[in-house]
Amino acid sequence: MTLLAHASSRAFRASLGCDPIIVAYGAGVDSTAMLIGLRNHKVTPNLILFADTGSEKPETKAYLGVIGAWLAANAFPPITIVRRRSPRAGDVSLHDECLRKSILPSLAYGGHSCSLKWKVDPQWAFTRDHLGWDRRLRRWRHGPYVTKLIGYDAGPSDAKRIAKASGKWPPGHRYRYPLAEWGWTREICESVIADEGLPTPLKSSCFMCPASKKHEVDWLAATHPELAAISIEMERRAHHRGLTTTRGLGRRWSWSEHLGAGDPKEAASPLIASAPFQSGDLRCSRPQSFDLSESPN
Repeated sequence: MTLLAHASSRAFRASLGCDPIIVAYGAGVDSTAMLIGLRNHKVTPNLILFADTGSEKPETKAYLGVIGAWLAANAFPPITIVRRRSPRAGDVSLHDECLRKSILPSLAYGGHSCSLKWKVDPQWAFTRDHLGWDRRLRRWRHGPYVTKLIGYDAGPSDAKRIAKASGKWPPGHRYRYPLAEWGWTREICESVIADEGLPTPLKSSCFMCPASKKHEVDWLAATHPELAAISIEMERRAHHRGLTTTRGLGRRWSWSEHLGAGDPKEAASPLIASAPFQSGDLRCSRPQSFDLSESPN
């Protein structure tokens, strides 16, 4: 490491102060590269939190074992998996909630409440209990703040996310975006992970995420047809309930139609809506492999 790099690391460490450091880990490219960068800067976080929505892809869950071994080898704390506390309705996953309510994830309607409810809130609840948040004094046992590190990179898309998130932090939190501070783009993050000898993580998102592109939906149908079938059933139930504001999980397009499962509106009769779609009926237009490496997180 050059003298300039040493000075940069010292400055970064000093800027973090003495507050507890919490990493929001998404098991994707950006947050994995962020962990490597923290190690390189000799910064050891106090907590590494992964919010499990219950709707993660199997590959994402499997990567937790890969990064867990790396964390242990580098004397980092293990990943703490947090989940939404058992709601009264008994939903154990985001897709369970959507199926029960006959709705789509909020992103399909242009919202973000699913992420807040199933990712942000469980992390806040765990941190609040683990570090001791005093509701009356509105401070922690140790002092006024914790520092939470988010894996947004230096690209233009994440710059917009950073600007949008400004000032919307939970009480007692200071958010930092190390990748953006270091000038690490997605390409740099991928290179850092490869140089570390780690496999590139899959895109970190729920299997029925409305932000999925068509080739990603094709990959899901080819690799995990049972999850694609759940997504199609979700569209059917939403249309049976009277969905009119969006076409389907793709917002302007329907996963059902794209995968050859028919028009979810036409299938949305009480009889059909109560019977799950059979994954063997799915049509994948491009069953070959795809690069599904994550963009954010």
